[in-house]
Amino acid sequence: LVRQKEVSETFARVNCVEILHSEAVWQAILTGPLHKNFFAMLRAHSIVFTEKMIGGLKPFAVAALGGARFAEMKEDVATKISEKLPTIIDQSYVYMTEALDMENTIREKMKGLSPAEFEGV
Repeated sequence: LVRQKEVSETFARVNCVEILHSEAVWQAILTGPLHKNFFAMLRAHSIVFTEKMIGGLKPFAVAALGGARFAEMKEDVATKISEKLPTIIDQSYVYMTEALDMENTIREKMKGLSPAEFEGV
């Protein structure tokens, strides 16, 4: 196509500004149909993170709190993370946009398509 380069640039820009922007991606993760899966994964990773942070002090924490209270404390940390994340995630939007660089990736991939593949987009 004669204008494949220009169309690729416009397509990438419009999609990343209108559809695939960081806020929309996070809203889909936090409230979309699979949000329960995300929060289950976040809970599991939060518990592992808490275990790693306690590290070698775990025997002392378990001795001081008891096994049940220690497990409850890890659940409390996971709950607080899940509750807090939606209120602070907006602080990551600029970083996410820069780190993923989706506009550039889409533009370059589209420029590299054959004319037949490009027309299929």
